[in-house]
Amino acid sequence: MRVKSSSPASLSARSSAIAPPVRRSFLNARMPLSYSEWPNQNAPVIILIHGSRDHSRSWDALATALHPAHHVIAPDLRGHGDSAWSQDGRYDFAAYLSDLSVLARELGLGPHRQAVLIGHSLGAHIALRFCAVYPDMVRRVVAIEAVGAPPEILARRSGQPIAQAIRDWLEERHVASQGTHRDFPVVSDAIERMRTRHAFLTPGQAEHLTRHGLRQVGNSGWQWKHDPYLAVWPFPDITPDEAQALWRRISCPTLLIYGDLSWPSPTPADLLRQIPDVREVRLANSGHWPHHDAFDACCAAIETFLSG
Repeated sequence: MRVKSSSPASLSARSSAIAPPVRRSFLNARMPLSYSEWPNQNAPVIILIHGSRDHSRSWDALATALHPAHHVIAPDLRGHGDSAWSQDGRYDFAAYLSDLSVLARELGLGPHRQAVLIGHSLGAHIALRFCAVYPDMVRRVVAIEAVGAPPEILARRSGQPIAQAIRDWLEERHVASQGTHRDFPVVSDAIERMRTRHAFLTPGQAEHLTRHGLRQVGNSGWQWKHDPYLAVWPFPDITPDEAQALWRRISCPTLLIYGDLSWPSPTPADLLRQIPDVREVRLANSGHWPHHDAFDACCAAIETFLSG
């Protein structure tokens, strides 16, 4: 289904005043992890899972809109936001699922307390895999922009012999280990870079995302909070056939949301074929971040799905 989206500047009235969350922390083995929480005790739980090189505060507007009827949790994935960086630079699905499973246990999820998962991009795929592995913990799932790798990465890896693919990946990790984090003398420089990379964002959205994605270095200068190792695309962990086998195990109702102006990918069609109870919404005038680019339409699609 295609939905005409309103201007990203016309956020719904409920989210015009962003509610600040409470910051929480937990441990997975030795790794300190963080999450934002909009408490609403005894209300149904929603877990919002951000994408690569993003952070939990990216969800502030949607969390505020959903909070009146839900207890909202938004983790910072390892290497992102206020969570710790992986000491060995490990950022694969197995690691992310391990962290999410520990958080689920902290929240007491199970057959008698199921959560709704809403994920974006990388977070969408984490959410879908979690649903397949722990179907008793999830009531519904929303996957926003669950696409494959960007076209330039697919093109680089397509048809490569496995030995060469491994060698290239190891070289990328080595280069990342030698690099330094990008410095911005002033916050406005980082905001401008955010707007350059994400043209659909309003000035207010770009500033919000940037300010919560930066940390100050010493007395001057700013850096992104995320680990530079995240620039290295993870080495494939399971085969496409194994991924599709996981999707077939998703038993809860599933909503797929895509921006009509995002990059092309065969993944959406595969998800529609494999997930048993699935529906799709495509939002006009939206790129890879529909929850920012087309907030009102995205929020309405989610609320309609949850009320159903």
